[in-house]
Amino acid sequence: REGIFARWSTPESASPIISFCSTLSLIYFCHWPQEKELQDESTSLLLILAKKGPFVRQLMMVSPSFQQIAALHSVCASLRHNASQAEISASMSSFSFSGNLSVEAVKGYLRLPYSDRARVLTCLVVGCSDMDNDKSNAVLDSCLKAVSNHFWALCEALSNKQAKANDINVQESACLSILLFGGIVCASEMSEPERVPHFITPYLPHLSGLMTFYAADLTICEALLKLFRDYAERYLSMLDRDQCISLFTSSATLLKHYSEQHCKNRVIHKRSEALEGEFEEEQSYQDILCAIQLLIHLGTKDFTDLCNSSKGVETGQITDIIFFGLQQILPLMTQGLLQYPTLCQMYFSLVGFMVETYPEKLCALPFELFSSLLDSLLFGMSHSDSLVSKSSLQGLASLAKEHLKTHALASHLATKGDIIENCSQRLIQEVIFKPIIWDRLESSGMALLPLAAIDVQKFIGLVSIISQQLGSDDKQKRMHQAFERLIKPQVLAKVAAEGREGRMVRIQFKNNYDAFVRDVHSFLIVK
Repeated sequence: REGIFARWSTPESASPIISFCSTLSLIYFCHWPQEKELQDESTSLLLILAKKGPFVRQLMMVSPSFQQIAALHSVCASLRHNASQAEISASMSSFSFSGNLSVEAVKGYLRLPYSDRARVLTCLVVGCSDMDNDKSNAVLDSCLKAVSNHFWALCEALSNKQAKANDINVQESACLSILLFGGIVCASEMSEPERVPHFITPYLPHLSGLMTFYAADLTICEALLKLFRDYAERYLSMLDRDQCISLFTSSATLLKHYSEQHCKNRVIHKRSEALEGEFEEEQSYQDILCAIQLLIHLGTKDFTDLCNSSKGVETGQITDIIFFGLQQILPLMTQGLLQYPTLCQMYFSLVGFMVETYPEKLCALPFELFSSLLDSLLFGMSHSDSLVSKSSLQGLASLAKEHLKTHALASHLATKGDIIENCSQRLIQEVIFKPIIWDRLESSGMALLPLAAIDVQKFIGLVSIISQQLGSDDKQKRMHQAFERLIKPQVLAKVAAEGREGRMVRIQFKNNYDAFVRDVHSFLIVK
């Protein structure tokens, strides 16, 4: 029997079904714009068809319904939900190919949520992406021009103070523009996707500049951060040097204005204990999650350039923007915020990588920011998520080793002299002596070793203080004996001298530490 692919392998047989799908989507867009399920399925259907290849895309381009969808986007790209009849008429008259559109169809399309309009634009960009098709190129240029014209008009009105940023109509226009740019960014599966960075790059400084007006508006603020995050995630590997620098510079501006607003005026609490309520509350902090993910994606540029023979961006430029961004995020990362699972995991994924890779830069942070970072690591090492705890413990170990090698924490120790003792004490009492130790056994041991090696005498004094808190003489004696078997002066001297433990020391200490934990837990935990 004839298969479905063979049945629709010719233009004559495939064209009717492609036209039917386009017509069905058009009807849903214009007549049922508020039905989310319909819009989800319609845009998914169009995108799937557009990704099938040049054969299907050419059939989509000759479909009158697909052309009407493109015309609707171009006409409505500058129109808000509440656009007046005069604005609708003016927009329709400005596009010569809008003659086949009815006012009712335009009004219906205007009722589509902006996020759905952005998804329609993604379908159009992918569907019109065949460069060897003149009609596709013309429609694509029209779709992109409609977005850029509206955005430039908005930027000019704001910069010339012809429009007030807090005006509801201006806010709606800004939200629409940002989401439409997001729709273009999501078209990374188009043919020749390098055209997206070529189009987007000139607008990045102006898009980040919107944060100066709308940092306090969480809807617009989150949309901007999501746009930059998605752009970095999808296109960073294909950007040339100038495009990268534009993205890094614009991202720095974006995060700076974002931080200035939210560090001063935003109070973060964790209220709900119920799982459903916790998830809903976490959604209200999606802007922070987007900012963290943006930094994670920017950090991958250093590694993608290793696989690229062309000249990339210098490592210093990449790390500078990551650390600048991290400094903007750190004041927001309170313990209340770190209790949200997804945010917590993303934050420690970023911090764990940066501390392990560039500990010297983190040690050079201003004291307030370094203290905030260290507090988050100490919080994370006893976290129930083993990945979070391991990232925190590895970060703590990296900071200690960096200090052993370069005395990088000297300035911070001059400000607060008990930093190392506090870290060691909390590590022992909140991790090593607790039942949670077993899924982070090795990482906790590798954090304890360099911390003890920084100042052996102070560490011995700390052990004595901890032992005295145990009460009975027998437990105190056993605790001292356990630490004496674990902490060998010659081992600590070697670690302190070289700033690292070395392979043989690591193996020996790992075995001794395992025995130490089991011994200590035998009289601390077991009754």
